[in-house]
Amino acid sequence: MGNPLRRYLTWTSLLLGSLATVWAQGPTTPTTPSGPPALQAPPQLLAPPIKPLAESYLQWPLPESARAYGSIDGAHLHTYVEELAAISRKSRDAGNQWWGRITGTPAHAETQQLLAEKFKRLGLSNVRLEEYSLPPSWFPTSWNVRVSQGGKTVALATAHPVLRASATPPGGLDLDAVYVGLGTPADFAGRDVRGKAVFIYSVPTPSALNHSARTDGAMKIAEDNGAAAILIVLGIPGNFTTQLWGSGGEGPGQTKVPWFSLGQEDGLAARRLMESGPARVHVQLAVEIRENLKPSALWGVLPGMTDENILVIAHSDGFWEAAVDNASGVASMLGLIEYYTRIPQERRRRTITFMVPIGHHVTPDLSLQKLHDTGKAFFAKTALIINAEHVTTTQTYLYGNVLRKSNTITAHRFFVGRSRRLAELLVEEFRLFGVGLYELPSTRFAVAGDLSKLTEDAPGIEVIESNAFYHSDQDRPDIVPAAGLESITRAYAKLIDDLNRLDLAEIVDPL
Repeated sequence: MGNPLRRYLTWTSLLLGSLATVWAQGPTTPTTPSGPPALQAPPQLLAPPIKPLAESYLQWPLPESARAYGSIDGAHLHTYVEELAAISRKSRDAGNQWWGRITGTPAHAETQQLLAEKFKRLGLSNVRLEEYSLPPSWFPTSWNVRVSQGGKTVALATAHPVLRASATPPGGLDLDAVYVGLGTPADFAGRDVRGKAVFIYSVPTPSALNHSARTDGAMKIAEDNGAAAILIVLGIPGNFTTQLWGSGGEGPGQTKVPWFSLGQEDGLAARRLMESGPARVHVQLAVEIRENLKPSALWGVLPGMTDENILVIAHSDGFWEAAVDNASGVASMLGLIEYYTRIPQERRRRTITFMVPIGHHVTPDLSLQKLHDTGKAFFAKTALIINAEHVTTTQTYLYGNVLRKSNTITAHRFFVGRSRRLAELLVEEFRLFGVGLYELPSTRFAVAGDLSKLTEDAPGIEVIESNAFYHSDQDRPDIVPAAGLESITRAYAKLIDDLNRLDLAEIVDPL
């Protein structure tokens, strides 16, 4: 029979050779004078996997000097990611169109309760759930979008309301469709969009976190020019459903008209209908403003030998399965708890406090704001804040019009506050365990995660990434590498240990 790998490579080379012949010949699909070019099936670029991705991630060898951290096991930590994702799916299965571990929902309450039980079982003391009253909160309850032209109707299944989008009348809106490309002022010049459904193509930079229609103001231009509905086609290959921020980030105000995101394939289908002739769009969005929501933040303490502190934060809320954002951070936090509860108290110099905030996806995080407002005495004795948020994800590459996963872990943007010594240690420890970082750190003005509330309070780090899967229905456990959970949690632990050899005066830079 021969070597299986050799047969595999031979088959692959024959396939690519035949594709090369097709590419050399050029397209053979005819065009018609009465419409756009007929669709041509893309060539099959990808062969079957040799091994499942989960089994082939690059893994950094554990250095002899760091053998103590070998008990932190990524495969075990990954089970926590799967556990939290399962809670999200229960939210979906209960019939919610807007689903996930969203603050103020039963799924979020279940998550916080589950984590409280884990805190107790792992040996933390002073475990408590602290309730907060949310301001009136925006919740979409049902929506649909479809495009019609020449007797053909296409349902846009990935249509998803932008955060705090305005509702339509109960029966929805039926509107003329107009496509404005990237939505720059030049694209809008001479275009009448008043009372119409405006489609904008948005370039992700790198994901739903930032994209051109938001950063360049295209959504706001469309609204100011009188659009009756706005649909943003996010240019990530495939057909992602995404939760976009509005034009102004996390502000409380709603949009003036309904705004939706669309996956790239749905956006392309809508554009092709518009290219064939005048098209109409039906949009419907129902929204509730919910009051008297009272989510809880979770606290737990691991006493040390002094009254000095280390604080570890990881929010648990998120959209859809929310595996990277932020089951990954919660899993890393639980890994640190497991590691340090096995170490005798007399070898733990500083008390470690673990906090799971109420979350920030729907409203500003009141629990972190309270900590900042009332924690002056606590932070005066704090050597380190770790914000464990989006701590690991799969590196992807855009090749042609295909988003290709790799068997390596993405590098992270990062921030270090109030300690030059901490910054030096972070780079050393992360390099030791193979955790990739951007060349340059973010400034405090660019801190996007939960550390943003606490940057001036004590020395802190945020190592975070928000690539293509961020705020999307593709943020699932399979794109959280166990190897990445392992390496970053080991790096956090060594960083804590090395800081515990230093006095506060050696760590904290004066303001």
